[in-house]
Amino acid sequence: MRKRDRQRFVRLCNELIARLGGVPSDGFCHWQLATRYGPLGLTVSENRIEGPGTVFTRFEDPLTARRHVDCNPYSGKWNHHYFDGWTFEAAIADLEYRLRSVLPTSDKCDADARPVCSCEA
Repeated sequence: MRKRDRQRFVRLCNELIARLGGVPSDGFCHWQLATRYGPLGLTVSENRIEGPGTVFTRFEDPLTARRHVDCNPYSGKWNHHYFDGWTFEAAIADLEYRLRSVLPTSDKCDADARPVCSCEA
C-alpha cells in the first residue's frame, strides 16, 4: 500500500472519529469519545510497512468495558489493526461499525440512519 493511501486512511479515520462525537485530547490519546462504557481514548496511526494502519484505543474504565466489549480486561485496550489484506475503505467501514457499537444509544429512532463513511472523498 502506498504511503499516500496510508495517510488518507489516517485522515479519514480522524474525520470519522470527529463526526461520531470525538473531541481532540491533550492527553496520551489524540481523541476522546464518549461511549456507553465510559470514555474511550483513540489514536490513529499509519502502518509503516503493510496495510493501511492501526487505531489504538483504550477504555478509561476497563472493569465496565470488559463486560460488554472484547477489550483487554486489565488495561482497557481495544485496538484495531488493519494490516495487509485490508483496503482502507473496508478498514474504515469496519472501524465505523465497531465505534458505533459502543456509542450511547439515542431515544430517537434512526431507522433510516446510514453509515457516514466518506471513503469516496
